[in-house]
Amino acid sequence: MDQKALFLRQVKLFVEKHGFILVPRKQNTLFMAERGMTMDDLRRVILSLEPKDVFDGPEPDRDPQRAEKWTVAEFSPEHEEETLYLKLSVRTDVERCKCLSVKLYVDRRETRE
Repeated sequence: MDQKALFLRQVKLFVEKHGFILVPRKQNTLFMAERGMTMDDLRRVILSLEPKDVFDGPEPDRDPQRAEKWTVAEFSPEHEEETLYLKLSVRTDVERCKCLSVKLYVDRRETRE
């Protein structure tokens, strides 16, 4: 099993067992509020992710204090005719999943002139 599939398997297992933590960043709460997206909606998006949705990672968290325990990957799933940007992190020793970021996906290649 490749890294992306293994990471996703852990994400789904942990979310089904314990739910997930949405990091309370303003952009996350604002994005969800603007779209009327509930935690259940976000949970369904996370549980429907596939390896093809991964565009970066999985890799150790870039924060040196978290790198040893947390693994991060970035996703661009479709949801209600929009492409989302999701950044998820898992910690296997405590079986936890965090959603670090949820917003509209912007292709960096399209924004460079």
